[in-house]
Amino acid sequence: MAIYLSDAKIQAVEKILQYEFQGKRLLEQALEAAGSTNRPEGNKRLAQLGDATLQLSIKLAGFEARQSIGSITISLSKKASNENLTAIGFSLGLDKFIILNPSSQGVVQPRLMATTVEALIGAVYLDNEKSIQAPLSVIRALGILQAE
Repeated sequence: MAIYLSDAKIQAVEKILQYEFQGKRLLEQALEAAGSTNRPEGNKRLAQLGDATLQLSIKLAGFEARQSIGSITISLSKKASNENLTAIGFSLGLDKFIILNPSSQGVVQPRLMATTVEALIGAVYLDNEKSIQAPLSVIRALGILQAE
């Protein structure tokens, strides 16, 4: 498999996430836009997994904080929204690391940013042997959930 990111860029993303990947290729896959490499779906499969991991993490945090079902649902709709994930991704500078499709002409669209944030969460989940603890820490590091 081709390597698209330099070691310095990989380390920069890991610093943002406050997580060091065991499988660096998994991190790269999370940063691949659809059509940017020989994998036509890009990071979408990881994003699907990351979305589910994010939802579970938000619900778990609400459960542990003894929030009502309604409160958890409101929190989920705000924190896991594409708008929120897009804003967080751009504010942290993740757009500088996304491997873009040549047709995007260097522009990271908002939906791609949200997808990439979800994909990063999914990649952390897989990299950490499908345990929820590491993704939960990353979700807090990203500011999606407040640190305890």
